[in-house]
Amino acid sequence: MFHQVEGLAVAEGITMGHLKGTLEAFIRQLFTPDTGVRLRPSYFPFTEPSAEVDITCPFCRGDGCRVCSKTGWMEILGAGMVDPRVLSGCGIDPKIYSGFAFGLGIDRVAMIRYGMPNIRMLFDNDERLLRQVKI
Repeated sequence: MFHQVEGLAVAEGITMGHLKGTLEAFIRQLFTPDTGVRLRPSYFPFTEPSAEVDITCPFCRGDGCRVCSKTGWMEILGAGMVDPRVLSGCGIDPKIYSGFAFGLGIDRVAMIRYGMPNIRMLFDNDERLLRQVKI
Protein backbone atom coordinates (compact mmCIF):
# COMPACT_ATOMS: atom_id res chain seq x y z
CA MET A 1 0.00 0.00 0.00
CA PHE A 2 1.11 3.53 -0.67
CA HIS A 3 -0.17 6.48 1.37
CA GLN A 4 1.25 9.91 0.69
CA VAL A 5 0.65 13.58 1.43
CA GLU A 6 1.86 15.88 -1.32
CA GLY A 7 2.70 19.55 -1.47
CA LEU A 8 2.97 21.73 -4.56
CA ALA A 9 3.64 25.44 -5.01
CA VAL A 10 3.84 27.21 -8.38
CA ALA A 11 4.34 30.96 -8.72
CA GLU A 12 6.74 33.52 -10.12
CA GLY A 13 10.16 33.36 -8.51
CA ILE A 14 9.85 30.12 -6.48
CA THR A 15 13.34 28.87 -5.57
CA MET A 16 15.01 25.93 -3.87
CA GLY A 17 15.33 28.22 -0.84
CA HIS A 18 11.53 28.47 -0.66
CA LEU A 19 11.32 24.67 -0.80
CA LYS A 20 13.89 24.23 1.97
CA GLY A 21 12.24 26.83 4.22
CA THR A 22 8.80 25.32 3.66
CA LEU A 23 10.05 21.81 4.42
CA GLU A 24 11.85 22.91 7.59
CA ALA A 25 8.73 24.70 8.89
CA PHE A 26 6.46 21.79 7.92
CA ILE A 27 8.68 19.13 9.50
CA ARG A 28 9.26 21.07 12.71
CA GLN A 29 5.53 21.64 13.08
CA LEU A 30 4.78 17.99 12.37
CA PHE A 31 7.41 16.66 14.80
CA THR A 32 9.33 18.99 17.18
CA PRO A 33 10.84 22.46 16.82
CA ASP A 34 14.36 21.06 17.32
CA THR A 35 14.09 18.37 14.61
CA GLY A 36 17.15 18.57 12.36
CA VAL A 37 16.50 18.62 8.61
CA ARG A 38 18.92 17.89 5.76
CA LEU A 39 18.49 17.62 2.00
CA ARG A 40 20.54 15.15 -0.05
CA PRO A 41 20.71 15.19 -3.87
CA SER A 42 18.52 12.54 -5.47
CA TYR A 43 16.52 11.80 -8.60
CA PHE A 44 12.78 11.92 -9.15
CA PRO A 45 11.32 11.96 -12.67
CA PHE A 46 9.18 15.11 -12.32
CA THR A 47 11.56 17.37 -10.38
CA GLU A 48 14.99 18.83 -11.14
CA PRO A 49 16.93 19.32 -8.96
CA SER A 50 15.56 16.67 -6.62
CA ALA A 51 16.35 15.85 -2.99
CA GLU A 52 15.73 13.20 -0.38
CA VAL A 53 14.91 14.85 2.93
CA ASP A 54 16.11 13.39 6.20
CA ILE A 55 15.32 14.30 9.80
CA THR A 56 17.33 13.60 12.91
CA CYS A 57 16.28 10.18 14.13
CA PRO A 58 13.47 10.71 16.64
CA PHE A 59 14.35 7.49 18.45
CA CYS A 60 18.00 8.30 19.28
CA ARG A 61 17.95 12.10 18.65
CA GLY A 62 20.80 11.73 16.17
CA ASP A 63 23.14 9.57 18.24
CA GLY A 64 22.70 6.48 16.04
CA CYS A 65 20.52 3.47 16.79
CA ARG A 66 19.11 0.32 15.20
CA VAL A 67 16.13 2.19 13.70
CA CYS A 68 18.31 4.68 11.78
CA SER A 69 21.03 2.13 10.96
CA LYS A 70 23.39 4.01 13.31
CA THR A 71 23.43 7.11 11.06
CA GLY A 72 21.43 9.45 13.30
CA TRP A 73 19.19 10.33 10.32
CA MET A 74 15.91 8.99 8.96
CA GLU A 75 14.61 9.58 5.44
CA ILE A 76 11.19 11.18 5.62
CA LEU A 77 10.27 12.53 2.16
CA GLY A 78 11.26 13.31 -1.41
CA ALA A 79 11.16 16.78 -2.92
CA GLY A 80 12.42 19.02 -5.68
CA MET A 81 11.86 21.85 -8.09
CA VAL A 82 9.15 21.08 -10.64
CA ASP A 83 10.80 20.17 -13.95
CA PRO A 84 10.08 22.93 -16.52
CA ARG A 85 8.80 20.26 -18.94
CA VAL A 86 6.11 19.33 -16.41
CA LEU A 87 5.05 22.97 -16.15
CA SER A 88 4.92 23.25 -19.95
CA GLY A 89 2.85 20.06 -20.14
CA CYS A 90 0.34 21.69 -17.78
CA GLY A 91 0.11 24.83 -19.92
CA ILE A 92 2.27 26.90 -17.54
CA ASP A 93 5.08 28.99 -19.02
CA PRO A 94 8.30 27.88 -17.25
CA LYS A 95 10.02 31.10 -18.34
CA ILE A 96 7.66 32.97 -16.01
CA TYR A 97 6.72 30.41 -13.35
CA SER A 98 8.60 27.89 -11.26
CA GLY A 99 7.55 25.60 -8.48
CA PHE A 100 8.42 22.97 -5.93
CA ALA A 101 6.82 19.70 -4.95
CA PHE A 102 7.23 17.18 -2.16
CA GLY A 103 5.72 13.88 -1.06
CA LEU A 104 5.62 12.49 2.47
CA GLY A 105 4.61 8.94 3.40
CA ILE A 106 2.04 9.09 6.20
CA ASP A 107 2.98 5.58 7.35
CA ARG A 108 6.44 6.84 8.29
CA VAL A 109 4.88 9.79 10.14
CA ALA A 110 2.61 7.46 12.12
CA MET A 111 5.57 5.23 12.96
CA ILE A 112 7.50 8.20 14.35
CA ARG A 113 4.58 9.88 16.13
CA TYR A 114 3.62 6.66 17.92
CA GLY A 115 7.19 5.56 18.67
CA MET A 116 7.14 2.40 16.59
CA PRO A 117 10.64 1.13 15.78
CA ASN A 118 9.48 -0.68 12.62
CA ILE A 119 6.96 0.54 10.04
CA ARG A 120 5.78 -3.04 9.47
CA MET A 121 4.08 -2.92 12.86
CA LEU A 122 1.35 -0.77 11.27
CA PHE A 123 0.33 -3.65 9.02
CA ASP A 124 0.58 -6.61 11.42
CA ASN A 125 -3.03 -6.28 12.66
CA ASP A 126 -1.84 -6.82 16.22
CA GLU A 127 -4.73 -5.73 18.44
CA ARG A 128 -2.32 -5.00 21.30
CA LEU A 129 -0.76 -2.23 19.20
CA LEU A 130 -4.09 -0.95 17.92
CA ARG A 131 -5.39 -0.56 21.49
CA GLN A 132 -2.41 1.61 22.40
CA VAL A 133 -2.82 4.13 19.57
CA LYS A 134 -4.93 7.05 20.73
CA ILE A 135 -6.24 9.28 17.97
